[in-house]
Amino acid sequence: MTSFMLKKLKKSLELDEPLGKIEGFRYAPKLKNNDIKEIMIVNPEIIDKLIKHSFDKKYKAILELYLKAMSEEDEGDAESIFMRALDEVARLRGIIIRKYQHILSNKTMEKLLKKLKILENELRVKIIDYKILLEQEKVPNMEKGKGR
Repeated sequence: MTSFMLKKLKKSLELDEPLGKIEGFRYAPKLKNNDIKEIMIVNPEIIDKLIKHSFDKKYKAILELYLKAMSEEDEGDAESIFMRALDEVARLRGIIIRKYQHILSNKTMEKLLKKLKILENELRVKIIDYKILLEQEKVPNMEKGKGR
């Protein structure tokens, strides 16, 4: 299911008629020996897949932070890693809303934001659990006295 094809063309090209203002997603490929500076993608399905792929890479990095914090022995370090992961979730949500809101389809945007919300809630619960554990460790264990 190929929906586009790139061909190598001559370096100097001229347009017969101006393209006008085309709305779409500007994508800068990161390839070596690349003469292409920027690609304008106008197909909504391709746009959704590209943005979702980029989102998945960033989401995976946040999940790795979460798993690293879960395996940490020192609770102080784990809490700081959870906080950093929570900041990354907020940053990624801001990028999706500010940068991609007018480009993404509503269905895809809802999916991405829902995934972030679930992860954010999980991170908040873990942070609260660690804080409760720290508070319990600070309180000295009171031994019950013998009553009559």
